[in-house]
Amino acid sequence: MSAFVLSHVLISRTALRPWLVARLGRRVYLGAYSLLSVVLLGWVILALLAAERTALWATPVWAYPFAAACSMLAVVLITVAALSPNPYSVSFRSDGFDPQRPGIIGWTRHPLVWGLTLWGVAHIPANGEWPALLLFGGSALFGIVGIGFLERRANRDATPAHAGLVSGLAAGHLDRNALLGTILGCVLWMVLLFAHPSLFGADPLALLKSVCC
Repeated sequence: MSAFVLSHVLISRTALRPWLVARLGRRVYLGAYSLLSVVLLGWVILALLAAERTALWATPVWAYPFAAACSMLAVVLITVAALSPNPYSVSFRSDGFDPQRPGIIGWTRHPLVWGLTLWGVAHIPANGEWPALLLFGGSALFGIVGIGFLERRANRDATPAHAGLVSGLAAGHLDRNALLGTILGCVLWMVLLFAHPSLFGADPLALLKSVCC
């Protein structure tokens, strides 16, 4: 987790990020940065699966439906963010953004970070164990802190054309990216539900059935 957090802080909060973007180009930089994040997160998850567990609390009955609903919203936000141009936050695209028709960015400037934060929040009640809390609670806390930094940067770098969005006055709307991202996000969420036992051991569908039936 330290390696995961430090890799983001040292790259995004220092002069290393603009240096890398200038030499690699935005697309190559984002691809390499995303690959590094996935590799480090995979390392953390593998370490968690192999670690000894210490129970911290008993799982409440509402934890599994909460995890299902919250993780679905998280995956939808991440998918919509991947399709939507966004100059204010962590994004795969910044070109083509129209401040007069901001899409989901008019509702939240940081859909990708909010999605990752909600992913952590979704798993906390159902994983009352150490070190699972380190992964999921740490991810949620890291996302909330990151949003604060991104908000300050957006306010600092705002242009007159984007002033309404930064001040929160512009209204979002369901554009093509948001609608397509929502559909693809729901499909991806279902795929992850069925693949969850093979990837991570736990079977969320069986756990939901045990609670609901």
